[in-house]
Amino acid sequence: MLKDKRRELRIASQDDDLIVEAAGLLGVSVSEFLVDRAVSDAQRVVEAHHSISLQPDAYRRFLDALDRPAKTPKELLRQIRASRPIKHVD
Repeated sequence: MLKDKRRELRIASQDDDLIVEAAGLLGVSVSEFLVDRAVSDAQRVVEAHHSISLQPDAYRRFLDALDRPAKTPKELLRQIRASRPIKHVD
């Protein structure tokens, strides 16, 4: 993958020491260590926000709710009936 972006950050000295040590223990560069961890965390965060996990019973109730016809709120119906017709102007 082409690496064409650059990021800079400020960190505490003790955090930097820890990161350098961890990268060394894994035999990778600090940059590789940071990018691998950041991308892994980012994928988890995005996935968590794009999916829903439900227990079987909750999943069944969710599907049942989706299958039921929608009920229009009475106040919305009242406002629609009371509104003026929309005229299209060219």
